[in-house]
Amino acid sequence: MWDGTIVNYSSEEVSRKLGNAAASIGLVVDDPATSANAAADFLRSRGFKAEVVLDAEPELPIAFVVTDAMAGTTLNFRKHVIHLPRPE
Repeated sequence: MWDGTIVNYSSEEVSRKLGNAAASIGLVVDDPATSANAAADFLRSRGFKAEVVLDAEPELPIAFVVTDAMAGTTLNFRKHVIHLPRPE
């Protein structure tokens, strides 16, 4: 898969942790936490608020950035799908 849309219905707990965002832009990276922190630092340097959330879905290695730079949208950083845990 080169590009695609993932439709995900999040629990209330996950939605709350992510500021009730309606959408998320997903980016594949080698190190999700480092990339999310770099993105948040960049956004803050431009005057936006940005919070890194590492525990939205603890069973998955996905790092989110909740920001006011994009209304109702978060950024998420994850490894390629082949490096994610297999569903049980």
